[in-house]
Amino acid sequence: MKTQLHLAFLLLVTASGPLTAADTNDKLDQAKKVVERIIEAQPPRVTESTRTPEQAIKEYKESGAAPGSRSLKINPVPPP
Repeated sequence: MKTQLHLAFLLLVTASGPLTAADTNDKLDQAKKVVERIIEAQPPRVTESTRTPEQAIKEYKESGAAPGSRSLKINPVPPP
């Protein structure tokens, strides 16, 4: 019981310590700037298709089941 209490206390102390010291607005702003620079540096996606993603989703939903997808044959289990 004492060991569990000590381990729980140790875990509480180690988990709460780095969170208060490391989380600052300066680091958050720096991280946001880095992400923005990475996004700006990426080239735009080239699409060969003239379809929009919404059109593709609509066509997929309207296409229905694939031919032959409902032809599964189930054999009954023979008696023992």
